[in-house]
Amino acid sequence: MSLYSKLGNTLLKDIVADMIAASNDLRIEFFGVGALARNTWYVENDLPARGTKDVDFGVYIPSKEVYQQLKDKLIQQYGYTASSTNAFCIISPQKMPVDLLPFGEIANNDKVLVEGKGLTSMNLEGFVEVHLNGLRRVDIEGDIINLCSIPSVVLLKLIAFDDRPDQRTKDPLDVASIFKVYPSVESDFIWHHYHDLYDGDFSHDDVAVKVIGCEVRKLIVENAALLDRVNRILDDAIAGRSKLAAYMIEDGQKENVAMMVERLVLFKSGLNNER
Repeated sequence: MSLYSKLGNTLLKDIVADMIAASNDLRIEFFGVGALARNTWYVENDLPARGTKDVDFGVYIPSKEVYQQLKDKLIQQYGYTASSTNAFCIISPQKMPVDLLPFGEIANNDKVLVEGKGLTSMNLEGFVEVHLNGLRRVDIEGDIINLCSIPSVVLLKLIAFDDRPDQRTKDPLDVASIFKVYPSVESDFIWHHYHDLYDGDFSHDDVAVKVIGCEVRKLIVENAALLDRVNRILDDAIAGRSKLAAYMIEDGQKENVAMMVERLVLFKSGLNNER
């Protein structure tokens, strides 16, 4: 079975190829965000991909004009159509939504405002840090692209949930899923780079969640405001001021809010380099 088939969406191959061609023409850098990055990591490690109905790309853009050029090229040369409800989204010829999330010089204090219908403004805090420190190069059947690392996925999902908690209820579930599988998938990395964390009274699974926090810290440690924000997101969840922990529950018979809070506490300790 091909990797694209394992990713659960054979339409991805054409979309990725279109993005590579269009971005090369315009000399734009892009990377896969969210489900594409997460699912690629899953299938690389013989885990089933989680379902998704769209594709997200972070796109480094110097100006609104260049962003419009990218959308125009995909529409005029590759058969995409504009979305009537989201100015950051275009629809592939196969009817799959593709979100183009612009960051860089186009942003003003991490906020982007573009012309279009429906959603026209977006907060893309964290994308610059991920672009600088949190990407990995992946070969998907000859298509070589950058994808978010798993710590980057966790970071951006926490921020996205905090921005729109009523609309991003699946993001906490994705974070919880990563917390579950990271201990087994990245066991060699954890032991090699963080063996000192086993000195405390922590299980391997506990250490793994702390490690994710440590890795997220590496992404954002130079941005004090962003580090403070992620800490505030976690503090709100731990104190019950947000529904983040509740939305992390996948199996209500085996899991509860207290369990999720414990994982967030471990993650926060790693984020703040608490050994």
